[in-house]
Amino acid sequence: MPSSYPNIVVVICHDLGQHLACYGASDVRSPNLDAFAQQGVRFAHSFCAAPQCSPSRAALWTGRFPHANGVVGLTHAGFQNDLHPEEVHLAQMLGGVGYATHLFGIQHEARSPERCGYAHTHPGGPCARVADEFCEFLGAWETAAQAEAPLFAQIGLFEPHRPFPHADVQSLPPDSLHVPGYLPDIPEVREDLADLEASIASADRAFGRIVEAIRKSRIADNTIVLFTADHGIAFPHAKMSLYDPGIEVALIWQGPGLPRGAVCEEMVSNVDVLPTLLDLLGLPIPANLHGRSFAGLMTGGDYAPNEAVFAEKTYHTYYDPMRAIRTGRWKLIANFEFAPSQETSPDYDNNAKSYVEIAKALNTPYAVQYHPFLELFDLAEDPLEQRNLAEEPAYRGVRDDLVRQLRHWMEETGDPLLEGPIAQGAYLQRMRAFRGI
Repeated sequence: MPSSYPNIVVVICHDLGQHLACYGASDVRSPNLDAFAQQGVRFAHSFCAAPQCSPSRAALWTGRFPHANGVVGLTHAGFQNDLHPEEVHLAQMLGGVGYATHLFGIQHEARSPERCGYAHTHPGGPCARVADEFCEFLGAWETAAQAEAPLFAQIGLFEPHRPFPHADVQSLPPDSLHVPGYLPDIPEVREDLADLEASIASADRAFGRIVEAIRKSRIADNTIVLFTADHGIAFPHAKMSLYDPGIEVALIWQGPGLPRGAVCEEMVSNVDVLPTLLDLLGLPIPANLHGRSFAGLMTGGDYAPNEAVFAEKTYHTYYDPMRAIRTGRWKLIANFEFAPSQETSPDYDNNAKSYVEIAKALNTPYAVQYHPFLELFDLAEDPLEQRNLAEEPAYRGVRDDLVRQLRHWMEETGDPLLEGPIAQGAYLQRMRAFRGI
């Protein structure tokens, strides 16, 4: 393996979106990530392919949309979703060309780390413990014989997933925080935002230690460090939705040959990350990828900006298939089932307090508690996506053009939803068991 190949360290958080000071959330304590952004490349308009954990991560690590790679819902517990056997994870690609592949903390894109191609897995736990594991590993790895191979490490932090763990950080007073405009300003929302902020601050501390360990190591000058999140924060109108707060994600890079202190305004998707990494490494980019490299944006090479990005949801805790197209100005969401417009967990204390209290505060009439077929938003005039224009005659042309573009994307990427309802892994597994009794 040529020694010029860089090491790659990817740190990914749960449920963070762009809820960081460097993305405009000025009341969030994220000094280490803010400093990392100031010294690297920050993508201002970065989106995920899906607003749920496993589908988004599967898209990130395969460069292919969830409806194609098999992870149409969650992979853990009884959900049973997994990558199709023929899908190739980045860890498998890099392991195949000589990288030492390591997983620290969680992965949530497949049923097991082995399926992803990780040759080495390290214990998980709170983000501080995951940072400990990585820092201890890096100190030992530098002097070991295996360090002659380049390193690929995914560092998966649970934080700031609900119930917002933050044992090493004290919460700020709820009244001191800004409530996003898409949420009602009620005590339960402020209390949850305070715990969310503290959990982000905890993750930021862990990230700072990880970056400092790399900076002090002998691999510092030959390592790409990438920070991202899987989808938006765990609040209504964000996680589990295709509105911008659900699909906007932090995306920040540092590495050899990359600019410092740059901000890219072009729209990118997390399906673009894998081909970008392969491009930077000079490795072949498989023809079946749905993403496209944006390496040229960071290196001054050729790049044609995306005219649109696409996102999807099929399952979270229940079947709720929807697809979306987002351009610089417009968002169109197609909802294919008559399903509740807000998914809520039954675990009130740990996972759903503000969801339930928001529903009470909004007191939404029954007639509009379910998805309409189409939603159209003018993001220039309505950035919070509050006014659905889909049935207004003046916007019929815009709506129909976006529908055609969305349908073309579904056809081009082989979306099975066009042919009928999609079964997730749980149904397939249970039906096999049922027939075998």
